[in-house]
Amino acid sequence: MGIAVPAGVVAVAAPAAFVTISKAVAIAVNHTFGAFSHHVPDDGHIIILFGPHIAISDEGELGKYLREGQVHESTACGAVLGAYAACRCGKAGEFDEMDMQQSWLKQRINRRFGEIESSDDQMKALIHVAYEAVKEMLLGIVDTEFSSGKLILIGGIQINMPKPWEDHFQPLYYQVHQKGAEPVDILDDMCSF
Repeated sequence: MGIAVPAGVVAVAAPAAFVTISKAVAIAVNHTFGAFSHHVPDDGHIIILFGPHIAISDEGELGKYLREGQVHESTACGAVLGAYAACRCGKAGEFDEMDMQQSWLKQRINRRFGEIESSDDQMKALIHVAYEAVKEMLLGIVDTEFSSGKLILIGGIQINMPKPWEDHFQPLYYQVHQKGAEPVDILDDMCSF
């Protein structure tokens, strides 16, 4: 899959590199992760936080958000909702090389469009489809060849809450990977407290 730079690179520093993928999807190619991972110290670690976001309005509506300094609600996640709207209008197949992220997202949502449409809660189903698409893509490009350190993958859905509440993160995936070892799933441990 051909794409650009990962979204939301926060820092690359010893002894660990930390990346957040907080947009609908970070568009990257296999060599992008490899190039990024060359910045990690020999015994360093990589932490990747990934997944889409969804907002909740003051009225409790998923996908709507009143941003600070604005008087009207807007969509969140705009990319996911825009891709879904394109699928609903039959425009999922249109590829725009100037917006490859959105084209990729439309294709992924369109693959599971029937499932989303038949759901009792379409917005919830949509954001979970977006999450699964990001997870699938990420797992397809990461590896543990960068060092003897750990690759820590934390996936979920960021939930933008209306004021005065703080945003939340719904963890759905938490694994530690290391060269020569089976991945260790620690989601249940994390969620048990």
